Amino acid sequence: MKVLKFILGGIAVIFIVVFTVSLFLSKSYYLERSIEIKAPAENIYPLIGELRNWSQWSPWHELDPDMSLTFGSTTTGVGGNYSWFGEEAGEGKIEITEFEPPDKVAFHLIFKGWEDSPSTCAFNLTPSGDGQTVSWSFSGEFSGNPIKRYFGLLFETMVGGEYEKGLANLKALVEAE
Repeated sequence: MKVLKFILGGIAVIFIVVFTVSLFLSKSYYLERSIEIKAPAENIYPLIGELRNWSQWSPWHELDPDMSLTFGSTTTGVGGNYSWFGEEAGEGKIEITEFEPPDKVAFHLIFKGWEDSPSTCAFNLTPSGDGQTVSWSFSGEFSGNPIKRYFGLLFETMVGGEYEKGLANLKALVEAE
């Protein structure tokens, strides 16, 4: 009986420590990656501003080529959207919230199970040398769930590399034209 009390007490202490530490973790997250592409914005923008073109460069389409995509009635401009479901990519929805050709596309990204913590993502194109610097950002807040804040510690590793891969794919696609 003493062993059981000791084990239960240990589990309770671990739970309290994990929960308490999470209260001190950031409630928000921000990640950004950039790449320089030697092409005018007019050559890049159609690949990011039209959601149907994302499968040509997105790292998640490469990761899960069999994922199911359901496109909305519009796939470009404010309100353009699609949802996806895949074994590797999970399930979610993207909806364009800002559309400023040829400089910016911003969108909400909502993962199934995280509806209370939608992310805001954006592509920004800025003239640079003989091309454009394309920046891809990912930000949001973890609402009231302190346990989800631990995921913020992993975003740099989980998402950063995929953003770099996606931008490299976009660069290769645009510069090959």
